[in-house]
Amino acid sequence: MFPWGFKVVIDTVRTWIALILFGLAFAWPSAAAEVVTTPRVEAHLISEVTGVPASGGLISVALYQRMQPEWHTYWRNPGESGEPTTLTWALPGGFNASEIKWPHPERIPYGELANYGYSHQVLLRTEIAVPPGLPPGTKVTLKVDAAWLVCKDICVPEAGTLDITLPVVEGTPERNAQWQSLFDKTRDAEPKLDRPLVGRFSVGENGVTLYFEPNGDTFTLYFGEREADGLSLDTLQFFPYAKGLIKASTPQSVQTREDGFRIVVARGWRLRDQNQLGAIDKIDGIWVVKSPSGDKSMAFEVSLQKGGVPATATEPAASSIPLFQAILFAILGGLILNLMPCVFPILSMKALSLVHSSHADRPWIDGLVYTIGVMSTFAALAGILLWLRSLGEDVGWGFQLQSPLSVAVLAYILAGVGFSLSGLFHLGSSLQDAGQGLSNQTGLVGTFFTGVLAVVVAAPCTAPFMGAAMSFAFTQSAPVTIAVFLALGFGLALPWLLFSVSPPLIRLLPRPGPWMDSFKQFLAFPMYAAAAWLVWVLSQQVSPEGLFRVMMGLVTLGLAAWALGNVQARAAQSKVSITGMLLFLLGLGAAIALVAIPFEPARVAQASEDAPSSHAYAQTYSAARLASLLAEGKPVFVNLTAAWCVSCLYNERVALSSDAVRAAFRDTGTVYLVGDWTNRNPEISALLKQHGRDGVPLYLYFAAGSSEPRILPQLLTQDLILATLKDGK
Repeated sequence: MFPWGFKVVIDTVRTWIALILFGLAFAWPSAAAEVVTTPRVEAHLISEVTGVPASGGLISVALYQRMQPEWHTYWRNPGESGEPTTLTWALPGGFNASEIKWPHPERIPYGELANYGYSHQVLLRTEIAVPPGLPPGTKVTLKVDAAWLVCKDICVPEAGTLDITLPVVEGTPERNAQWQSLFDKTRDAEPKLDRPLVGRFSVGENGVTLYFEPNGDTFTLYFGEREADGLSLDTLQFFPYAKGLIKASTPQSVQTREDGFRIVVARGWRLRDQNQLGAIDKIDGIWVVKSPSGDKSMAFEVSLQKGGVPATATEPAASSIPLFQAILFAILGGLILNLMPCVFPILSMKALSLVHSSHADRPWIDGLVYTIGVMSTFAALAGILLWLRSLGEDVGWGFQLQSPLSVAVLAYILAGVGFSLSGLFHLGSSLQDAGQGLSNQTGLVGTFFTGVLAVVVAAPCTAPFMGAAMSFAFTQSAPVTIAVFLALGFGLALPWLLFSVSPPLIRLLPRPGPWMDSFKQFLAFPMYAAAAWLVWVLSQQVSPEGLFRVMMGLVTLGLAAWALGNVQARAAQSKVSITGMLLFLLGLGAAIALVAIPFEPARVAQASEDAPSSHAYAQTYSAARLASLLAEGKPVFVNLTAAWCVSCLYNERVALSSDAVRAAFRDTGTVYLVGDWTNRNPEISALLKQHGRDGVPLYLYFAAGSSEPRILPQLLTQDLILATLKDGK
């Protein structure tokens, strides 16, 4: 007996075989003809010229198909379903047929899939090589077996044998007036080989990044003459020759650079297969530009080699600001970042450290070391981002929190710091030892790593001015990018640096004393709260089993901290605690092992465009849904957010979730779209890049009938939202 699932597969295969045989039985005529007609397709075999040259040469013969309304046939790569048309020629001796000269296809959505094909009509041209020395006045018959799949709500395989007889003539044959314009139009739709395009592609978790570099003539055509030609880069589409490389249903959003164009699309099944990924070093296809009305188009053949691609497209808003302004914005953004809730726990620790060092001989050293820790971490983060982007990854501010492993490790770190503050074990010298704090090397190391930790926990927050600075940074060279990140770090560390070098400010601080130990223990609770919040973020990313493993890891980490404290206490009495050391190693090893196992993603149902998000009155963002709403002329508010983005959560609580705002959305007919970037999403990444942002939050308001959005500030108020919806602009 077959298992139930296997039986379903067998039955499905049998059904398809029956359908194919049925279609062949009724669609394949018994004799050849110039025209084959089915209820769905009328197929002709036609010639561009009225005769065959006796001296030999090339002539064009084509299969012309006219489809019934709403039916379509397929291109050489049919997309996510379907089969291409095939032609098998039977020619006289000495004659040879080329491959089909495919005109460019159109993208045909079908539910959640998309196909590449032709609706209404198509002419599939073949060049026939005619041998020399044919006797004039004789006739030549060209025959072809054609097979195609035609689809609407269902797909029907069809076929026919077609032939055409042409006289052999002296000289150059005349063009066939009946079909002349159709052949000319088809040639225009075939890829141009005289203006070749080169490019590169890279593959990352976010998708496939395609980068095109036109040569000089093509560059002039599309940047200098495209207005006169009536063509628009907004219509640019890439169609690969091979199946399974890109996801055909992914909308393609073009980003323009001075030297080319960049498109990010989701990976097809072949590029998700690790066994096949390494073997694919080239993607060939065509690059198509149409007029907005669709009545004019041009196509170019392109070969993309595997390699690094530019990090991001040049956005006018970002590239137009000068470097000094970007540096200033970065410093201001870093200063404001100190006020964000994600940084509060670390700043409390820094304040305690500053009190500790305030009455030492050289308190400025503490501030300087903290600043070095912050700025060097920002520089390292910039280097990692640049490296990942050179590999084709679409990463931005807060990218590490899209990785469940990074979130789990950060929860471990914050919990570990909390265990230390609670007194389970000790890192560095006692905070009461004010006389030796700055001369103790361990104290300076601790100060440096406080700066490192401040940057790590600041990732979930985005401050005003940061968006413009970050967008500018990633459109520039690597040294400029790192300079902007260093400025951001300087802004974050600046208040504490000023405090440490200013004697009047230092005198405002209380004197060190026993109270500091109690305050230190109190500071453990913000750390525990931050770790708990990260565990909640993790619950949006991984399966329940993975979440349980991390929580058990925190328990075993607590065991390791308690055991380490026991070892330290015994060592202070010059005693050895073998049991404590074994427990420490066991607990730490178990905590590491519990997160070393790869996480399974959270089991979330696939959301449709009308499915509600976590906001009761919102819809889930998709590029297709946004385009549909804008085409209908409706006002739209887009919220790009993430569970790990504290700024996003704050805005949603204080400005987007009130009854007044809900009523305003309802009364103004504004559709609220929420894009969740907690896990990587290429459509959201593309929208961020389109508007010059490298991280969330991003708030866009499209007024009714407008395709250009208003970008709202990164910190919202209820009054601002209400005014925006009321004004409708």
